Amino acid sequence: MTTSLHTYPLINLLVRLGVGLGRLIGRCLPVRNRSGLFFFFPFYHTGGAEQVHVEIVNCFAQERPWVFFTKRSLDQHFWKQFTVAARCFDVGPFLKYGYPFSAGLLAGLIGSQHGARVFGCNALFYYLLLPHLPDHVRATDLLHGLGGGSERFALPVLDRLEQRVVISRGVRDELLACYRAEGVAADLDSRLTVIANRVDVPPVCPEKSPAGPLQLLFVGRGSQEKRVHLLGRAARHCSFFGLPVLFTLVGDVAAWLEAGDANRCRLTGPIDDRATLEQLYRQAHLVLISSSREGFPLTVMEGMAQGCVPLCTTVGGIAEHVRHLENGWLLPADDEDAVVEGLVAAVATLAADRQQLARLSASAYAYAGQHFSGARFCEQYQRVIKG
Repeated sequence: MTTSLHTYPLINLLVRLGVGLGRLIGRCLPVRNRSGLFFFFPFYHTGGAEQVHVEIVNCFAQERPWVFFTKRSLDQHFWKQFTVAARCFDVGPFLKYGYPFSAGLLAGLIGSQHGARVFGCNALFYYLLLPHLPDHVRATDLLHGLGGGSERFALPVLDRLEQRVVISRGVRDELLACYRAEGVAADLDSRLTVIANRVDVPPVCPEKSPAGPLQLLFVGRGSQEKRVHLLGRAARHCSFFGLPVLFTLVGDVAAWLEAGDANRCRLTGPIDDRATLEQLYRQAHLVLISSSREGFPLTVMEGMAQGCVPLCTTVGGIAEHVRHLENGWLLPADDEDAVVEGLVAAVATLAADRQQLARLSASAYAYAGQHFSGARFCEQYQRVIKG
């Protein structure tokens, strides 16, 4: 106990010294960001969140903002798109070993810029940086969904965030429940703003093949919460029952499938070419989500825009947009066996009833056109970030 009491003051002193030295150097750096805009994201690799971040930065492309990536990306998928719109810095290795000096350095640099604004999403470093920024720097963040830790990283600095963007009413309600559980003052609730993500919606709904196997499509990364192994199990069951289906899994997901299930799926690996991916959406009848947690997946929006029927677990903001048997098909989320059984039952029903499939497809496309075309997307982000 004695050791701990003496150690923490020493650590705090070292942190203050590191931040102070970094801030002093940052103020003196002879560089200027004429836009005054600084974005902090963890990655530029393949991912729905990363695509949304590109869309946001593109809203400010004429001003050439600065974008900092705070963690090591797994691939280069969105790097070029970010660099077209912004000046980009891949600083993950430096931040990993350089805190608190790096926080002070960037705080000093940002604080010295006229009209500075900062925006962050999913980046722990962003929340570590905020307390060291001067009061005149306005700060905003984005939450795609709860469960990744960002909602708790931000708790100590909520007073510092002038606006918080969430992608759906469902995420907002979950965040408000978190606020109440953590004793956050209710007057901070008004700082939450809902801005839905956007996708391109073609002028007409792509035609889907009325015969042959059902084309089932998953687009995403392999991770624990995505539960790609459940799609492999579903493919195994469909094969056992002789259902006419083809599972196409896009992304680096092979390692997340159970033994033998990869043979029952078409694995494309990551796809960088947008035209190739859109062709897969146009061919697909169903777009799949088996996740245990989500905000509102971009792949659902992209699929519905191409007339794919979303077949999804009821998590995050999905049920806010996907209406069971109206424009999609919802599955239970908690029980993995129930997810697989429900998915196989849905596939069997729609494979046998192509008229119902066509009706759901038309309804999904119409909903996307009404809700996801995103005419106000940039206008809303301009307002919350720049004020």
